[in-house]
Amino acid sequence: MSDQQSYHPHHHNEPHIGEIVNELVSKLAPFSGIILTVTACIVAIFRIYCLELFIIPKLYPARLLKSLSDGQKRGFINHHVAALTKIILLPTAGYPLLAILAGHATPHTPYFKGSTATLGDVMIVCTQLFTVMYIFELFYREKVSPISCAHHIGAIVIAQSAVAMSINYDHEKDAVIEFILCFIWGGFDVVAELWPHIAMIVYRTHANNHRLLAKMFYATMWLELVGTLSETIIVMWLFGSLWDHWSISLKVCTPILHLLFTAAQLWGAWIFRNMANQHRRLINVGEKKDEEALKQTETQETAQS
Repeated sequence: MSDQQSYHPHHHNEPHIGEIVNELVSKLAPFSGIILTVTACIVAIFRIYCLELFIIPKLYPARLLKSLSDGQKRGFINHHVAALTKIILLPTAGYPLLAILAGHATPHTPYFKGSTATLGDVMIVCTQLFTVMYIFELFYREKVSPISCAHHIGAIVIAQSAVAMSINYDHEKDAVIEFILCFIWGGFDVVAELWPHIAMIVYRTHANNHRLLAKMFYATMWLELVGTLSETIIVMWLFGSLWDHWSISLKVCTPILHLLFTAAQLWGAWIFRNMANQHRRLINVGEKKDEEALKQTETQETAQS
């Protein structure tokens, strides 16, 4: 017993993922390029022939769509693509991640009993779908803010670097745990950034409902803040717990990248706070006008009587 403890002295202090064997995450990893290409084609076909042709015209009145400029319409459609993608990713990618973090599964565990597909196979496909979602936005939207552009490019590069490292696991001692850490990052990103898409869709469909929009934008701001705080606590705890596993480059790069992502999320929360305040001011202006109109009516009624 003493020999085993001396051989694995960190097993009692580090999470389960620190014990996962550093090997190829999935047999699909070497084919990630073709998976990325096929996924991009599917998203494009869905956007052109399903979303724009059938779903959007049936969900929303024609006057709403005609009132949007080309840039606004592109943003409106992009929010639907991103929201639907993230709704698909939440259960599909969430299950293997939780199975590995909370249980004793590994990337080579079957996705479900009797399945030939493994958790790692699904994680590779989800990584490529996550990447396509951000590439689509960068190319499709008319305008992308510098903060959003930096966030999306960073997410794309990190996701693809994790896949590349997993293929080159012979020379990357932390390939598997880096891949899983990036998945945790991506999971928080999907959860935190889903609500802004929904909020912006509601913003276009209920532009004059200032009370609803103020509440929704405040809620989105708080969800972004809570998500950022939770992400920082969990990611940094895992990062510190697995400190001995990381290469020097990742020990330096990981905190820097996390600070950049945190800055982008906090900037998003600040924008939603400003939007909420703007609609709250419009509510107050509307209430003042109603009070003035009511007083004017009462004065006229008094004069007439």
